[in-house]
Amino acid sequence: MTDKIDGACHCGAVQWQAQLPTTVVLNCHCNMCRQLSGADYSSWVVLKDAQFTLLQGADQLQSYQASEHFSKTFCRHCATTVNMVNRDKFPGHIYVARGTVRSECELPVNLQVYTNDKASWVSLAEGIPVLNP
Repeated sequence: MTDKIDGACHCGAVQWQAQLPTTVVLNCHCNMCRQLSGADYSSWVVLKDAQFTLLQGADQLQSYQASEHFSKTFCRHCATTVNMVNRDKFPGHIYVARGTVRSECELPVNLQVYTNDKASWVSLAEGIPVLNP
């Protein structure tokens, strides 16, 4: 088992590394995540802030403050979401976009959130706990 994961945006300008273990790996079905990602739901690897290290591309990052507590950071060149912060739900943590992980490792989703807001065409994964804050 690995003790680190690494990842990058689509163009490779932004690269990061994170120390494991994760706090949680989740699928978020909230309206905001769906709109900001353009996907059925967003998948996040949630880690303590101190576990995340930006290796390259700080000058390529752009942030968007979506709400009082929620901001997302993306590569200004290829527009890949790199991470987001939600100080209301997980203070002191960073959510890394699961799709940017390059490491070959198991990061199974272990929580589904805001499932009451899920798109009508989405089926929830059975056997994974649900939380509707």
